[in-house]
Amino acid sequence: MFQGGLKVSVFVLIVILGIFVTIKAHKSYSKQQERKAYRQMQLSVAERMVAGHYHNAELDVQMPYRLFIPKSAATATDRAYPIILALHSGRGRANDNIKQIDHTIEILISDLVQGIEPAYVLAPQADEWTHWVDYDSFSPPFLNFSQQEIPQSANLKTAIQLLQHVIDTYGIDRERVYITGISMGGEGTWDALTYYPDLFAAAIPLNGAGDPAALPRVERMPIRFFHGSADTITPVENSRALNQALQSFPNNAIYTELPNAGHDIRDQVYTKELFEWLFAQKNEA
Repeated sequence: MFQGGLKVSVFVLIVILGIFVTIKAHKSYSKQQERKAYRQMQLSVAERMVAGHYHNAELDVQMPYRLFIPKSAATATDRAYPIILALHSGRGRANDNIKQIDHTIEILISDLVQGIEPAYVLAPQADEWTHWVDYDSFSPPFLNFSQQEIPQSANLKTAIQLLQHVIDTYGIDRERVYITGISMGGEGTWDALTYYPDLFAAAIPLNGAGDPAALPRVERMPIRFFHGSADTITPVENSRALNQALQSFPNNAIYTELPNAGHDIRDQVYTKELFEWLFAQKNEA
């Protein structure tokens, strides 16, 4: 009787272990397929963009970049097109000129955005183990900061210099230069806005961080910023504090907090309505 019960127990244990191994193998396979699909997306989107490298001679910084050029821009010499500067998240850091091509870029060059109005899209790439904002750590959480303690990074200076180069080279509409970014890119977006408030017509920072004391410089700029309340990498308290600082003076910023949303909120935020709003903004300063 005892031996029979033991055999049954062993059999049940083997079945359970088999199920566990199968589930684990399925999850591993699914992750591999997700990584493969993501890489295929990056390569497919990258093929639709011009590849380049920009050298900031003053700082000796090399910055790879991809530039999306609207098809109609090649023949329409009688009009200037807007441009969107897209600053990637930490996942895009490298020097391969591919990893910065993420879901943001996929959306920006899609019919969702380009169908509203053809626009250039510039995607610079920060090198490995660097930031758009020079935090002293690469481990989250990433919090609001003081620009007096963390000055403008060489990466951000180079990205802006690159943007100016593209504007001059392609005859971009200087009244409609826009910027967006999520996470590390959201931090870079806030920093860029406050260092170069006359350059941009509007901005869309997602799940970012910035210097609340620097916000009076952008009191006239249209800004729509968003944060997921459950974000643990760049905590929602960042945007709440930025929003609180904005209440102390007249401004054109609107904050939207997404309840229970995590770190990647792009599919919830990047809507047709948002980009219709973006393209309607002009810098007439």
